[in-house]
Amino acid sequence: MKRLGIALVCTLAMTLPSIAQLSGSWEASLLILPSPPGVTLETCVLTLAYTVAEGWQITSTSTFGTLGLTAQAFGILGTFGPLSMTGGIEFNPQDTSTVTVTYPPGCTPSTEPVILTAPAYKSAWFLTKLSFLGVEIGVKLNHWAYPYTKDPADLKSIEDYRWPCCPPQTQTYTLLSLIVAAAPTTLVARFADCCTGLSFKDVTLTVSGASLCCGITHNIEVYFTKLGFVYLEFTLDLPLCCGIFLESSITYTVDTKSFSVKPKWFGGGQVCFELYGDVLWDDVMMVIQGLAIYGYKLRCDFSSCSYVELLTALDVDKVEEILGDVDLFLGDEFEYVKLGFCGPGCCGGMYTVDIALYFQPSGSLFGFSRFSAKLGAPLLANFTVYLSFGVSAIGAPTTLSVGWVFRF
Repeated sequence: MKRLGIALVCTLAMTLPSIAQLSGSWEASLLILPSPPGVTLETCVLTLAYTVAEGWQITSTSTFGTLGLTAQAFGILGTFGPLSMTGGIEFNPQDTSTVTVTYPPGCTPSTEPVILTAPAYKSAWFLTKLSFLGVEIGVKLNHWAYPYTKDPADLKSIEDYRWPCCPPQTQTYTLLSLIVAAAPTTLVARFADCCTGLSFKDVTLTVSGASLCCGITHNIEVYFTKLGFVYLEFTLDLPLCCGIFLESSITYTVDTKSFSVKPKWFGGGQVCFELYGDVLWDDVMMVIQGLAIYGYKLRCDFSSCSYVELLTALDVDKVEEILGDVDLFLGDEFEYVKLGFCGPGCCGGMYTVDIALYFQPSGSLFGFSRFSAKLGAPLLANFTVYLSFGVSAIGAPTTLSVGWVFRF
Protein backbone atom coordinates (compact mmCIF):
# COMPACT_ATOMS: atom_id res chain seq x y z
CA MET A 1 0.00 0.00 0.00
CA LYS A 2 2.84 2.35 0.85
CA ARG A 3 4.41 1.75 -2.57
CA LEU A 4 1.04 2.41 -4.25
CA GLY A 5 0.77 5.73 -2.43
CA ILE A 6 4.26 6.75 -3.49
CA ALA A 7 3.43 5.79 -7.09
CA LEU A 8 0.25 7.90 -7.03
CA VAL A 9 2.13 10.92 -5.67
CA CYS A 10 4.79 10.58 -8.36
CA THR A 11 2.14 10.22 -11.08
CA LEU A 12 0.34 13.35 -9.90
CA ALA A 13 3.60 15.25 -9.68
CA MET A 14 4.31 14.42 -13.32
CA THR A 15 0.73 14.85 -14.61
CA LEU A 16 -0.34 18.14 -13.02
CA PRO A 17 2.32 20.27 -14.77
CA SER A 18 1.32 18.65 -18.06
CA ILE A 19 -2.36 19.42 -17.48
CA ALA A 20 -1.44 23.00 -16.64
CA GLN A 21 0.08 23.35 -20.11
CA LEU A 22 -3.08 22.10 -21.82
CA SER A 23 -5.75 24.57 -22.93
CA GLY A 24 -8.55 24.60 -25.44
CA SER A 25 -12.28 24.86 -25.97
CA TRP A 26 -15.33 22.69 -26.59
CA GLU A 27 -18.03 24.25 -28.74
CA ALA A 28 -21.26 22.41 -29.50
CA SER A 29 -24.85 23.02 -30.57
CA LEU A 30 -27.91 20.73 -30.41
CA LEU A 31 -31.01 21.24 -32.57
CA ILE A 32 -34.09 20.40 -30.50
CA LEU A 33 -36.86 21.68 -32.79
CA PRO A 34 -38.33 21.05 -35.31
CA SER A 35 -39.34 17.55 -34.24
CA PRO A 36 -39.04 15.01 -35.79
CA PRO A 37 -36.14 14.26 -36.18
CA GLY A 38 -35.80 15.25 -32.54
CA VAL A 39 -32.55 16.24 -30.86
CA THR A 40 -29.71 16.28 -33.40
CA LEU A 41 -26.15 17.49 -33.28
CA GLU A 42 -25.60 20.69 -35.27
CA THR A 43 -21.95 21.37 -34.51
CA CYS A 44 -19.31 19.99 -32.20
CA VAL A 45 -15.72 21.22 -32.31
CA LEU A 46 -13.05 20.27 -29.80
CA THR A 47 -9.89 22.39 -29.87
CA LEU A 48 -6.82 21.50 -27.82
CA ALA A 49 -3.55 23.39 -27.45
CA TYR A 50 -0.55 21.98 -25.61
CA THR A 51 2.44 24.17 -24.74
CA VAL A 52 5.51 21.99 -25.17
CA ALA A 53 7.95 24.81 -24.43
CA GLU A 54 7.91 28.56 -24.00
CA GLY A 55 6.60 30.05 -27.23
CA TRP A 56 5.79 26.67 -28.81
CA GLN A 57 2.37 25.04 -29.07
CA ILE A 58 0.83 21.95 -30.64
CA THR A 59 -2.87 22.21 -31.52
CA SER A 60 -5.60 19.76 -32.43
CA THR A 61 -9.01 20.60 -33.92
CA SER A 62 -11.58 17.80 -34.09
CA THR A 63 -14.95 18.36 -35.76
CA PHE A 64 -17.81 15.96 -35.03
CA GLY A 65 -21.17 15.45 -36.75
CA THR A 66 -24.11 13.12 -36.37
CA LEU A 67 -22.01 10.25 -37.78
CA GLY A 68 -18.95 10.87 -35.61
CA LEU A 69 -15.59 12.47 -36.40
CA THR A 70 -15.90 14.38 -39.70
CA ALA A 71 -12.66 16.40 -39.79
CA GLN A 72 -9.34 16.37 -37.98
CA ALA A 73 -6.46 18.83 -38.11
CA PHE A 74 -3.22 19.23 -36.17
CA GLY A 75 -1.05 22.33 -36.02
CA ILE A 76 2.19 23.66 -34.62
CA LEU A 77 3.35 27.21 -34.01
CA GLY A 78 6.27 28.79 -32.29
CA THR A 79 8.93 31.46 -32.31
CA PHE A 80 12.65 31.47 -31.75
CA GLY A 81 13.89 35.04 -31.62
CA PRO A 82 13.24 36.65 -35.04
CA LEU A 83 12.30 33.23 -36.48
CA SER A 84 8.68 32.05 -36.48
CA MET A 85 7.28 28.72 -37.63
CA THR A 86 3.73 27.55 -38.24
CA GLY A 87 2.33 24.44 -39.85
CA GLY A 88 -0.59 22.09 -40.02
CA ILE A 89 -1.88 18.79 -41.34
CA GLU A 90 -5.46 17.74 -42.19
CA PHE A 91 -7.18 14.36 -42.49
CA ASN A 92 -10.44 13.00 -43.87
CA PRO A 93 -11.75 10.60 -41.19
CA GLN A 94 -14.79 9.10 -42.96
CA ASP A 95 -16.04 10.92 -46.06
CA THR A 96 -16.38 8.40 -48.92
CA SER A 97 -18.65 10.43 -51.21
CA THR A 98 -18.19 10.77 -54.97
CA VAL A 99 -16.86 14.14 -56.14
CA THR A 100 -16.16 15.65 -59.55
CA VAL A 101 -12.55 16.71 -60.08
CA THR A 102 -11.90 19.47 -62.64
CA TYR A 103 -8.50 19.72 -64.34
CA PRO A 104 -6.84 22.77 -65.95
CA PRO A 105 -7.77 23.76 -69.53
CA GLY A 106 -6.11 21.51 -72.10
CA CYS A 107 -6.10 18.39 -69.92
CA THR A 108 -7.70 15.16 -71.08
CA PRO A 109 -10.12 14.41 -69.57
CA SER A 110 -11.24 17.83 -68.36
CA THR A 111 -13.32 16.38 -65.50
CA GLU A 112 -13.42 13.05 -63.72
CA PRO A 113 -15.60 11.45 -60.99
CA VAL A 114 -13.58 10.29 -58.00
CA ILE A 115 -14.67 8.30 -54.94
CA LEU A 116 -12.97 9.61 -51.81
CA THR A 117 -11.24 7.12 -49.56
CA ALA A 118 -11.30 7.33 -45.77
CA PRO A 119 -9.60 7.56 -43.42
CA ALA A 120 -7.06 9.44 -45.50
CA TYR A 121 -4.48 12.20 -45.40
CA LYS A 122 -5.63 15.42 -47.11
CA SER A 123 -2.98 18.11 -46.94
CA ALA A 124 -0.14 19.68 -44.99
CA TRP A 125 1.65 23.00 -44.96
CA PHE A 126 4.64 24.59 -43.25
CA LEU A 127 5.70 28.23 -43.13
CA THR A 128 8.85 29.67 -41.61
CA LYS A 129 9.55 33.41 -41.53
CA LEU A 130 12.57 35.44 -40.51
CA SER A 131 12.12 39.14 -39.67
CA PHE A 132 15.14 41.39 -39.63
CA LEU A 133 15.45 45.20 -39.96
CA GLY A 134 11.97 45.60 -41.44
CA VAL A 135 12.46 42.83 -44.00
CA GLU A 136 10.56 39.55 -43.76
CA ILE A 137 11.84 36.45 -45.54
CA GLY A 138 9.63 33.38 -45.66
CA VAL A 139 9.53 29.88 -47.07
CA LYS A 140 6.18 28.11 -47.37
CA LEU A 141 5.67 24.49 -48.38
CA ASN A 142 2.21 23.17 -49.31
CA HIS A 143 1.49 19.53 -50.04
CA TRP A 144 -1.86 18.02 -51.10
CA ALA A 145 -3.08 14.50 -51.67
CA TYR A 146 -5.29 13.96 -54.68
CA PRO A 147 -7.99 15.27 -54.98
CA TYR A 148 -8.57 17.25 -51.80
CA THR A 149 -7.26 20.65 -52.74
CA LYS A 150 -5.19 22.60 -55.22
CA ASP A 151 -3.12 25.72 -55.84
CA PRO A 152 -4.72 28.30 -53.50
CA ALA A 153 -3.51 31.23 -55.61
CA ASP A 154 -5.28 29.93 -58.73
CA LEU A 155 -8.49 28.55 -57.30
CA LYS A 156 -10.71 29.88 -54.57
CA SER A 157 -12.96 27.11 -53.35
CA ILE A 158 -11.54 23.97 -51.77
CA GLU A 159 -14.90 22.23 -52.19
CA ASP A 160 -14.75 22.55 -56.01
CA TYR A 161 -12.05 19.85 -56.20
CA ARG A 162 -10.19 21.66 -58.98
CA TRP A 163 -6.84 19.92 -59.34
CA PRO A 164 -3.88 21.89 -60.82
CA CYS A 165 -2.23 18.88 -62.54
CA CYS A 166 -3.25 16.99 -65.67
CA PRO A 167 -3.88 13.26 -65.17
CA PRO A 168 -2.21 10.85 -64.65
CA GLN A 169 -0.10 13.22 -62.48
CA THR A 170 -2.69 12.98 -59.75
CA GLN A 171 -1.03 11.38 -56.71
CA THR A 172 0.18 14.54 -54.96
CA TYR A 173 0.81 18.21 -55.63
CA THR A 174 3.57 20.25 -53.99
CA LEU A 175 3.98 24.02 -54.02
CA LEU A 176 7.07 25.77 -52.66
CA SER A 177 6.88 29.55 -52.17
CA LEU A 178 9.76 31.91 -51.44
CA ILE A 179 8.52 35.19 -49.97
CA VAL A 180 10.42 38.45 -49.43
CA ALA A 181 8.45 41.40 -48.04
CA ALA A 182 9.40 44.92 -47.02
CA ALA A 183 6.34 47.15 -46.79
CA PRO A 184 4.80 48.04 -49.14
CA THR A 185 6.63 45.63 -51.53
CA THR A 186 6.22 41.85 -51.66
CA LEU A 187 8.03 39.38 -53.93
CA VAL A 188 6.72 35.81 -54.21
CA ALA A 189 8.45 33.14 -56.29
CA ARG A 190 6.74 29.75 -56.56
CA PHE A 191 7.87 26.30 -57.62
CA ALA A 192 5.44 23.43 -58.28
CA ASP A 193 5.68 19.65 -58.52
CA CYS A 194 3.04 17.44 -60.19
CA CYS A 195 4.93 14.23 -59.38
CA THR A 196 7.43 15.04 -62.17
CA GLY A 197 9.99 17.03 -60.17
CA LEU A 198 10.08 20.56 -58.77
CA SER A 199 10.06 23.27 -61.45
CA PHE A 200 9.62 27.05 -61.57
CA LYS A 201 5.97 28.11 -61.73
CA ASP A 202 5.72 31.90 -61.44
CA VAL A 203 6.88 35.05 -59.68
CA THR A 204 4.79 38.02 -58.58
CA LEU A 205 6.03 41.44 -57.49
CA THR A 206 3.46 43.68 -55.85
CA VAL A 207 3.45 47.14 -54.32
CA SER A 208 0.22 47.46 -52.33
CA GLY A 209 -1.43 50.48 -50.80
CA ALA A 210 1.46 52.86 -51.38
CA SER A 211 0.31 56.40 -50.64
CA LEU A 212 1.04 59.28 -52.98
CA CYS A 213 -0.72 62.22 -51.34
CA CYS A 214 -4.15 63.51 -50.33
CA GLY A 215 -5.53 60.02 -49.71
CA ILE A 216 -4.50 58.76 -53.17
CA THR A 217 -3.07 55.25 -53.16
CA HIS A 218 -1.66 53.04 -55.89
CA ASN A 219 -0.93 49.37 -56.47
CA ILE A 220 1.58 47.84 -58.86
CA GLU A 221 1.70 44.18 -59.81
CA VAL A 222 4.12 42.43 -62.16
CA TYR A 223 3.60 38.77 -63.01
CA PHE A 224 5.93 36.30 -64.74
CA THR A 225 5.57 32.58 -65.44
CA LYS A 226 8.09 30.08 -66.77
CA LEU A 227 7.05 31.21 -70.27
CA GLY A 228 8.13 34.78 -69.51
CA PHE A 229 6.46 38.12 -68.86
CA VAL A 230 2.66 37.98 -68.55
CA TYR A 231 1.44 41.40 -67.42
CA LEU A 232 2.15 44.65 -65.61
CA GLU A 233 -0.78 46.31 -63.88
CA PHE A 234 -0.83 49.77 -62.35
CA THR A 235 -3.90 50.81 -60.32
CA LEU A 236 -4.67 54.21 -58.87
CA ASP A 237 -7.44 54.87 -56.29
CA LEU A 238 -8.56 58.49 -56.27
CA PRO A 239 -11.03 59.52 -53.52
CA LEU A 240 -13.74 61.89 -54.78
CA CYS A 241 -16.35 62.42 -52.07
CA CYS A 242 -19.13 60.73 -50.09
CA GLY A 243 -17.40 57.37 -50.11
CA ILE A 244 -16.94 57.35 -53.90
CA PHE A 245 -13.53 56.34 -55.28
CA LEU A 246 -12.34 56.43 -58.86
CA GLU A 247 -10.27 53.35 -59.66
CA SER A 248 -8.18 53.64 -62.81
CA SER A 249 -5.90 50.86 -63.98
CA ILE A 250 -3.57 50.23 -66.90
CA THR A 251 -2.59 46.67 -67.79
CA TYR A 252 0.28 45.89 -70.13
CA THR A 253 0.79 42.44 -71.63
CA VAL A 254 3.27 41.29 -74.27
CA ASP A 255 1.18 42.56 -77.18
CA THR A 256 -1.71 44.54 -75.68
CA LYS A 257 -2.47 47.50 -73.46
CA SER A 258 -5.78 48.02 -71.71
CA PHE A 259 -7.09 50.95 -69.73
CA SER A 260 -10.10 50.98 -67.44
CA VAL A 261 -11.75 53.48 -65.16
CA LYS A 262 -14.25 52.23 -62.60
CA PRO A 263 -15.98 54.24 -59.90
CA LYS A 264 -16.45 52.41 -56.60
CA TRP A 265 -18.85 53.32 -53.86
CA PHE A 266 -18.23 51.87 -50.41
CA GLY A 267 -21.35 53.35 -48.86
CA GLY A 268 -21.98 56.66 -47.21
CA GLY A 269 -23.35 58.18 -44.08
CA GLN A 270 -22.27 59.13 -40.60
CA VAL A 271 -22.26 57.33 -37.27
CA CYS A 272 -25.43 55.18 -37.28
CA PHE A 273 -26.46 55.27 -40.94
CA GLU A 274 -25.05 53.15 -43.73
CA LEU A 275 -26.02 52.85 -47.38
CA TYR A 276 -25.45 49.84 -49.63
CA GLY A 277 -25.17 50.53 -53.34
CA ASP A 278 -23.00 50.95 -56.37
CA VAL A 279 -22.14 53.45 -59.06
CA LEU A 280 -23.86 53.11 -62.46
CA TRP A 281 -21.02 53.59 -64.93
CA ASP A 282 -21.04 53.81 -68.72
CA ASP A 283 -17.79 52.26 -70.02
CA VAL A 284 -18.34 53.73 -73.49
CA MET A 285 -19.21 57.32 -72.60
CA MET A 286 -16.98 57.25 -69.49
CA VAL A 287 -19.59 58.98 -67.35
CA ILE A 288 -21.45 58.28 -64.12
CA GLN A 289 -25.10 57.61 -64.95
CA GLY A 290 -26.32 57.47 -61.38
CA LEU A 291 -26.24 55.61 -58.10
CA ALA A 292 -27.94 52.27 -57.43
CA ILE A 293 -29.26 51.98 -53.88
CA TYR A 294 -29.47 48.35 -52.73
CA GLY A 295 -30.48 49.04 -49.15
CA TYR A 296 -29.74 50.93 -45.97
CA LYS A 297 -29.10 50.23 -42.31
CA LEU A 298 -29.76 52.40 -39.29
CA ARG A 299 -27.98 51.35 -36.11
CA CYS A 300 -27.52 53.05 -32.76
CA ASP A 301 -25.14 51.54 -30.20
CA PHE A 302 -25.69 52.34 -26.55
CA SER A 303 -22.80 50.18 -25.29
CA SER A 304 -20.44 47.54 -26.61
CA CYS A 305 -23.33 45.06 -26.94
CA SER A 306 -26.54 47.07 -26.56
CA TYR A 307 -28.01 48.40 -29.78
CA VAL A 308 -31.02 48.98 -32.02
CA GLU A 309 -30.67 48.14 -35.70
CA LEU A 310 -32.97 48.49 -38.70
CA LEU A 311 -32.02 47.00 -42.07
CA THR A 312 -34.09 47.43 -45.25
CA ALA A 313 -33.05 45.67 -48.44
CA LEU A 314 -34.31 47.12 -51.71
CA ASP A 315 -32.35 44.41 -53.54
CA VAL A 316 -32.15 41.40 -51.21
CA ASP A 317 -29.60 39.43 -53.26
CA LYS A 318 -27.21 42.38 -53.50
CA VAL A 319 -27.43 43.18 -49.78
CA GLU A 320 -26.85 39.54 -48.82
CA GLU A 321 -23.85 39.48 -51.15
CA ILE A 322 -22.39 42.66 -49.65
CA LEU A 323 -22.91 41.44 -46.08
CA GLY A 324 -21.68 37.93 -46.92
CA ASP A 325 -24.77 36.17 -45.51
CA VAL A 326 -26.89 34.31 -48.07
CA ASP A 327 -29.36 33.20 -45.37
CA LEU A 328 -29.96 36.66 -43.94
CA PHE A 329 -33.54 36.75 -45.31
CA LEU A 330 -35.87 33.81 -45.94
CA GLY A 331 -38.63 33.66 -48.53
CA ASP A 332 -39.93 37.14 -49.37
CA GLU A 333 -38.38 38.86 -46.36
CA PHE A 334 -36.68 42.17 -47.02
CA GLU A 335 -36.47 43.96 -43.66
CA TYR A 336 -35.64 43.32 -40.03
CA VAL A 337 -35.51 45.16 -36.73
CA LYS A 338 -32.96 43.95 -34.16
CA LEU A 339 -32.58 44.73 -30.49
CA GLY A 340 -29.55 43.78 -28.45
CA PHE A 341 -28.57 44.30 -24.86
CA CYS A 342 -26.16 42.85 -22.33
CA GLY A 343 -25.16 42.95 -18.71
CA PRO A 344 -22.84 41.41 -16.16
CA GLY A 345 -23.33 37.68 -15.64
CA CYS A 346 -23.81 36.09 -12.26
CA CYS A 347 -20.53 34.19 -12.45
CA GLY A 348 -18.32 36.55 -14.42
CA GLY A 349 -18.48 37.54 -18.05
CA MET A 350 -21.45 39.19 -19.77
CA TYR A 351 -24.86 37.86 -20.73
CA THR A 352 -26.11 38.87 -24.19
CA VAL A 353 -29.59 38.95 -25.72
CA ASP A 354 -30.32 39.51 -29.41
CA ILE A 355 -33.92 39.77 -30.67
CA ALA A 356 -34.92 40.15 -34.32
CA LEU A 357 -38.25 40.77 -36.08
CA TYR A 358 -38.44 40.05 -39.82
CA PHE A 359 -40.92 41.46 -42.33
CA GLN A 360 -42.16 40.71 -45.85
CA PRO A 361 -44.12 42.96 -48.26
CA SER A 362 -47.51 41.22 -47.88
CA GLY A 363 -49.29 37.99 -46.99
CA SER A 364 -49.21 38.33 -43.20
CA LEU A 365 -50.46 40.68 -40.50
CA PHE A 366 -48.44 43.91 -40.68
CA GLY A 367 -46.03 42.03 -42.94
CA PHE A 368 -44.55 40.24 -39.91
CA SER A 369 -42.95 36.93 -40.96
CA ARG A 370 -40.53 35.70 -38.30
CA PHE A 371 -39.22 36.24 -34.78
CA SER A 372 -35.83 35.03 -33.56
CA ALA A 373 -33.92 35.37 -30.32
CA LYS A 374 -30.51 34.32 -29.11
CA LEU A 375 -29.43 34.31 -25.47
CA GLY A 376 -25.88 33.85 -24.23
CA ALA A 377 -25.39 33.38 -20.51
CA PRO A 378 -22.12 32.59 -18.68
CA LEU A 379 -22.82 29.93 -16.06
CA LEU A 380 -19.16 29.91 -15.09
CA ALA A 381 -16.25 32.18 -15.94
CA ASN A 382 -15.21 29.71 -18.67
CA PHE A 383 -18.58 28.17 -19.56
CA THR A 384 -21.23 29.96 -21.63
CA VAL A 385 -24.58 28.54 -22.71
CA TYR A 386 -26.38 29.76 -25.84
CA LEU A 387 -30.11 29.38 -26.55
CA SER A 388 -31.48 30.14 -30.04
CA PHE A 389 -35.21 30.29 -30.76
CA GLY A 390 -37.16 31.09 -33.89
CA VAL A 391 -40.89 31.13 -34.61
CA SER A 392 -42.61 31.88 -37.92
CA ALA A 393 -45.87 33.75 -38.49
CA ILE A 394 -46.41 32.19 -41.93
CA GLY A 395 -46.38 28.48 -41.14
CA ALA A 396 -42.69 27.60 -41.17
CA PRO A 397 -41.42 25.22 -38.46
CA THR A 398 -40.40 26.56 -35.07
CA THR A 399 -36.70 26.17 -34.34
CA LEU A 400 -34.93 25.72 -31.02
CA SER A 401 -31.30 24.93 -30.41
CA VAL A 402 -29.03 24.86 -27.37
CA GLY A 403 -25.28 25.31 -27.53
CA TRP A 404 -22.32 25.99 -25.32
CA VAL A 405 -18.69 27.02 -25.31
CA PHE A 406 -16.43 25.63 -22.62
CA ARG A 407 -12.89 27.01 -22.38
CA PHE A 408 -10.16 25.45 -20.29
